[in-house]
Amino acid sequence: MPTPPYIACRVSDTLPDEIAVLNDHLQRGSKNSQAKLAGRLITDASCDIIDAFFGNIIKQMLDETGEEGFREAHGVIEDIKGKTRHYLGWITGFFSNERLAPVVAHYQTLIVRMSTVDGPHAHLCFAISEALARDSVASLVNLRDPATTDLRPGVEVLIRVIDEALQPLLFVPKQRMKFNFVVDKTLNGVISVTMALAYRSFRKLGTQLPPEHFSVVADHLEQFFHAEKV
Repeated sequence: MPTPPYIACRVSDTLPDEIAVLNDHLQRGSKNSQAKLAGRLITDASCDIIDAFFGNIIKQMLDETGEEGFREAHGVIEDIKGKTRHYLGWITGFFSNERLAPVVAHYQTLIVRMSTVDGPHAHLCFAISEALARDSVASLVNLRDPATTDLRPGVEVLIRVIDEALQPLLFVPKQRMKFNFVVDKTLNGVISVTMALAYRSFRKLGTQLPPEHFSVVADHLEQFFHAEKV
């Protein structure tokens, strides 16, 4: 188990075994290309995380409120998933087994089985800074305060969480791929534009979500945070 503070997000229960088998093949120097399998596993896990952390709660809020801001945010989330599938599919063509080996080994360190109310389940976990953990806990407490009417500070904390998450989930694997300048620049551009759109949408939601829904958002986000020792 990772040491708090960290974030843990539920992923497919088949993922630990699939990643372990893939990593074993790569570490043994398999001559058969593992690119297609690796691309599928990484893509599916990425989309699962996006849905678990953002997509599901935004869809829930859209269904309950019908607010245009949630409709826009839902569209942004679907666009991010679409770009994720498109560009991961594209870079799969650059996945040699030698390039994949350190990346898959990295992802395997992030995947653990954790106890939940309905038994052990697979989670993808990554550490966050203690400062961010403290601010996250304070933000969750603030969201549950009936006197709170401004969601914007909470949105900024969420954006900081995303920024820290991008390091182990995206930038470290990308760095270990050692892409050429053109591919690396293209991916950086896509990431920058995509996150700018996402952050703009989240900040807009911060001005639109009715206070009576703040506690629902807090309950959703709290399940991912593990900061007992902060």
